[in-house]
Amino acid sequence: MLPDLRICRLFRHLLLACAICATPVAAHTQYLLPVDSAFTEAWVKPQWYRDAGRSLTLDDMTAGRYAGPLKGGNNPYLTFGTDQAPYWFHFAIQNDRPEPLTLVLRLNRKNIDRFELWQIKPGGRPDFLGKVGANMHNDVQYILTDGFHFPLTLQPGKNEFWAQGANHIGSMYLNLSLHSPGHFGMLSRQNIVLLGIFLGVMLVSLMFSLVLFIQFRDVTYLLYGIYILNILVRELYNYSADYGLLTHIGHQCISSLIAATFAQFLRNFLRLRTLSPRWDKIVKGYIIGVVGVVTVIWILEASGRQAPLRPLFTIVNAFFILFTFNALYLSIRFFKKSERARLTLLAFMPLSLSFMAILFRNLAMIPSYPAIQHAVVVGFIIEVLVFTIALSKWHRSVETDRNLLQLELEMEQQKKEMEIREAEQQVKDQIARDLHDDVAASMSSIRILSQVAHSQLAQKAPEAAPILGQISRNAQATLESISDLIWAVKPNADYLNDMADRMREYAVRVLDAKDIDYQMDIPRNLPMRNLDISTRRNVYLIFKEAVNNAVKYSDCSRMDISLHVTEERLMLRIADNGKGFDTRTVERGNGLNNMLKRAADICGELTLSAAPGAGAAVQLSLPLV
Repeated sequence: MLPDLRICRLFRHLLLACAICATPVAAHTQYLLPVDSAFTEAWVKPQWYRDAGRSLTLDDMTAGRYAGPLKGGNNPYLTFGTDQAPYWFHFAIQNDRPEPLTLVLRLNRKNIDRFELWQIKPGGRPDFLGKVGANMHNDVQYILTDGFHFPLTLQPGKNEFWAQGANHIGSMYLNLSLHSPGHFGMLSRQNIVLLGIFLGVMLVSLMFSLVLFIQFRDVTYLLYGIYILNILVRELYNYSADYGLLTHIGHQCISSLIAATFAQFLRNFLRLRTLSPRWDKIVKGYIIGVVGVVTVIWILEASGRQAPLRPLFTIVNAFFILFTFNALYLSIRFFKKSERARLTLLAFMPLSLSFMAILFRNLAMIPSYPAIQHAVVVGFIIEVLVFTIALSKWHRSVETDRNLLQLELEMEQQKKEMEIREAEQQVKDQIARDLHDDVAASMSSIRILSQVAHSQLAQKAPEAAPILGQISRNAQATLESISDLIWAVKPNADYLNDMADRMREYAVRVLDAKDIDYQMDIPRNLPMRNLDISTRRNVYLIFKEAVNNAVKYSDCSRMDISLHVTEERLMLRIADNGKGFDTRTVERGNGLNNMLKRAADICGELTLSAAPGAGAAVQLSLPLV
């Protein structure tokens, strides 16, 4: 119940404020308007009479030959029916200066077909001042304005005026105001500036909403763009010099669609289905009602039938009342619960105040100020700016959330990859333990038993000695292969330094056993680079093959081994001072072919350089990526 009480208090205060604002204006709107040298602006309060029979002339009106009295009021509300009956208007201006005074009479209504003005000269002679109307939109003086104007030359004393207004169909408030030339020029410039600001804000916001919709495919941005487009059509109709852009009924329908599109945008923006399913259904029903009524009206107009004006304007006003109250009520009700509701209240409050001012004007509770129409434009500008800034903020927030989500996904992926690597490492550790505990132990037993058998049978069965020796050597080779495999799957074997240590140990053991001098340039502080199982195993086996080939076939007395690593590349070189060979004629055995294949498997490049009597060198170049 608290939001309802707040709304009641809010509108009670607004009604009081409007009544206070209307008080001084009523004092300056009168049938006989006095002006002096300090005059700048004032409302003209005409008397009016509807010529239902379309038979009265200016002479009839000035002579009083019409039935019934002239009506009066703050601002005439004119209803034009299919009979096209015109209205006659009468007002007077009292020039308190001793000399003629030039002022400007402004008709703040452009969607009227015809408005003619006469000034009654002394002696009762009428002077025709001109005719304006919607069919004069090609006249450059009426471009980018929301009304028409007449220059008036006021003689000292009382100046009497008569006017006639006619329209094909429609209803409107007639607003007549009197201005000094300087003040009228200022108002014209203000209108142009306001229109420029309005168009700039609306077009930028429209493009922004469409870009966001294309990027995110969120229907909220599309609804916001449609809402802005409806506002543009409505206000361009109000400002455009071409009344033929829309019929009066079409203008009212566009106004209703503004309410409908904003309500749909509000549903999505507030996430009303989540906040309150009940209110979501109410707003949805309201939207369906608006669209249904507008569709019926357009069908009637397209078929050539005139839509009933009074019910139409009553429905349009009812839509705007519901539109205003619903938006304010929802914003206040969910004020604490939703940041978007607080933003909606901030954005919509200026526009809602202008809508309520229009409502009070239509109910004749306040005069028809020109500022009321401008207040609607200003309200639209403020509202669209607030929503555009908010959507931009949420756009950046969405981008930030998306980046955070992407980062979380990447971290989750890295975590899963680490878990997979840990699981793989556990499998490798298990394989290494099994190889060491079972296969290696069995092969070691075979080697030992073959050596014992060889020593015992060497004298008794000399023909078995070579076979037993071969068994022992095969067992030893198998043990070394198993040792290499166990090393390859060890966790700490991933690093370059561990591979370099194993190379160093192997070279020292083999070369010392053959009494070969050597020079090893293998640093102990290589970069901390991880190598996968395939890479480190192939590099190490290429190294072993090159060392073994040199020991077996080169008859060398010295060997140089170097290993250098940069951020981009690994360079391994094994060179000897043996007998060498001609690379063009040498046959490639299994050892050389294996080294070339292993280098190709890891995307490395293996080069062999040798010459008879000048030794040989094997070099591996491996990119590290």
